Amino acid sequence: MPFEITYNGDIQFIKVFYSTEKTRAGKYYGEFYRKMDALASDLKRLQQELDEDSAKAAKIAKDAANKALSERFGSLRYIVDEHHWDEDMVISKILVDRKEEMLALAQKTFNSEVLLEEDGAEEYKIHLDEGRIEVDGEGVETSIGEFFDSDDYHDLNEAKLEKLDKLDWFIIWSRTEAGEFKTEGGQHDGNYSSNELNMENCLLTYRGLPLVIPSNGTDIFSNELEIHFVDETRASLEMCDV
Repeated sequence: MPFEITYNGDIQFIKVFYSTEKTRAGKYYGEFYRKMDALASDLKRLQQELDEDSAKAAKIAKDAANKALSERFGSLRYIVDEHHWDEDMVISKILVDRKEEMLALAQKTFNSEVLLEEDGAEEYKIHLDEGRIEVDGEGVETSIGEFFDSDDYHDLNEAKLEKLDKLDWFIIWSRTEAGEFKTEGGQHDGNYSSNELNMENCLLTYRGLPLVIPSNGTDIFSNELEIHFVDETRASLEMCDV
């Protein structure tokens, strides 16, 4: 007898935009990637200079502050508190300006057409925990927690993040949707068996088919677009209607 299996839970859709030979050669957005690369290269150089100079610059700033306090209020009346002083208080104005340029260029370029149609981007999806398996709309006694707790699930996610962290810049669009998700084709012949439930590439599958096709509508409760810079900071981009 045919039956339909669904995963009632969340799916995260991820699309990552970064510079590759293919994206740089793109007819419509190649210039964008080339400009971002040039700005990111300058940003990387400025960050290296800041890393080398930050301690020296911080000492100069602290000494100047203590001298100004002494001249204004008298010797040793007020001094900068060593316990609250932080070298990270010294920043590079040029570095900040370069990040603002990259942010402005990305915001200008990324409209709904780019988000949906840029074929040079990397796309993937993953299931998130706390969902359940149903057969023909009825819950079944099938534990899926072991799939999400497995080393393979976490290692695959971490490997993707580590790859991105090595880039000079990237833009990531992540959208999380909740709903009921079935396999392509919907119904299966025979009888349901939990032994045929598995996980591949962070997606629950049944008989080798991922449970990713919405049975009905979905609820979007997370929709974010961010640019990540080489100095390990990030900034949000305004989401267009998609």
